[in-house]
Amino acid sequence: MEKTKKLHQLAIPILIESLLFMLLGVADIFMLSQYDDMAAGAVGAANQLIGNMHIIFAIVSTGTAVLVAQNVGARRFKDVEKVASVSLLLNFFLGLIISLTMIFFGNSILAKMGVTDALMTHASGYLLIVGGALFFQAILNTVTAIIRSYGHTRQTMYITVLMNIINIVGDALLIFGLFGFPEMGVMGAAIATAFSKIVATIVALIFLFKKILPLKMFLSLKEKPVNELKRLIKIGFPSAMESMCYTLSQTAIMSIILIYLGDNAYIARTYVMTIARFVMIFFNSIGQASQIMIGQLVGAGKVEKAYHVGLQNFKIAMFLTVLASSGMAIFSRNLIRIFTDDPVIIKIAIPVMLIDALLEAGRAFNVVWISNLRGAGDVIFPVLMAMFSMWLFGVLGGYIFGIVLGYGLVGIWLGNLIDEWLRGISMLFRWRRKKWAEKFMLANIKSSKN
Repeated sequence: MEKTKKLHQLAIPILIESLLFMLLGVADIFMLSQYDDMAAGAVGAANQLIGNMHIIFAIVSTGTAVLVAQNVGARRFKDVEKVASVSLLLNFFLGLIISLTMIFFGNSILAKMGVTDALMTHASGYLLIVGGALFFQAILNTVTAIIRSYGHTRQTMYITVLMNIINIVGDALLIFGLFGFPEMGVMGAAIATAFSKIVATIVALIFLFKKILPLKMFLSLKEKPVNELKRLIKIGFPSAMESMCYTLSQTAIMSIILIYLGDNAYIARTYVMTIARFVMIFFNSIGQASQIMIGQLVGAGKVEKAYHVGLQNFKIAMFLTVLASSGMAIFSRNLIRIFTDDPVIIKIAIPVMLIDALLEAGRAFNVVWISNLRGAGDVIFPVLMAMFSMWLFGVLGGYIFGIVLGYGLVGIWLGNLIDEWLRGISMLFRWRRKKWAEKFMLANIKSSKN
């Protein structure tokens, strides 16, 4: 097994990959904002639902990432093959079910989320195509989780580069009808996004089976690897529940905004969140890299080293986050004008961006420490905190500040700010108390073997 990689060796390719992957959504929003503000808002609403569906896939892919990293660290390569085969098969069927759900029931779900008729006109077609292609996203999530957990973060970056080139070129050609292509607006953005993910999935599968794992690994399914399935769910379900709490709480907040504050406020939220993602890539990439490092160290039994590596990685993430969020605050007006020249939307968005600059540091606490805890197999505590804090402070607090007290979208953001900082600090205390050291999954692997 190759030597454990350092943070920058893992994080820089993940950061570039995250930036490029983010551009898939940003390219759609940006190009559609030049086409029509209402179209951009509609895609934001559809992507909120699509994001909720991604959480279902994360039940498998998150468990896969942790178990593969720990087994690679412990040199249990046969167990890696079992975990990989079970996870790919499981997400195959989950993806198929979700795709069919989006095709036949997507519009009904959007309507129950509070999407207005004006937004529904555009959101419906986008969801049909991109939602219908979620089957490929399910496979892609699992394959890239396996590849990254082996430390091959550069290869997943290359796959994302390809995906972005296809998406951006496709957006330009099909949204605006360049070079003789039909002008399709939202539908063009949907086709470009779906096609890019299909190609990326095929390329990722080719790399996985040519360079990392043998195709014959699926023969291990004959042994009915029930233990591997149980461990996947044991780690993946709580981890996904934490993410699910977040996406569902954001869906509730989206409905509050649409119902009480209107389309302009929701469009402003879409643009602010799009800009904020460029801050998030720093702590997201470090969090993913740190999870791999912690998983491999814990798998190898180096618990004390894992503890100090987690602290060091967090300090780096916070420094970069504060730097990036300060830039977002300073240039808030210039950044929002990239997306729109509507004075109403700009007036709503700018104060929200200033608050978001403070919020992102708290979000960095969450992402990095939850990733560290997840790498060590400690997945229950983040879920319990998420269920308590997100809904009490994020949703209810946001409703009270934004609607009851009349602070509008600024009030919604204040509720989220309190939630992020409270959970982040609690995760730091959890790490320092080292409860996770007693829970790492390698012990479960050894004890469950017969």
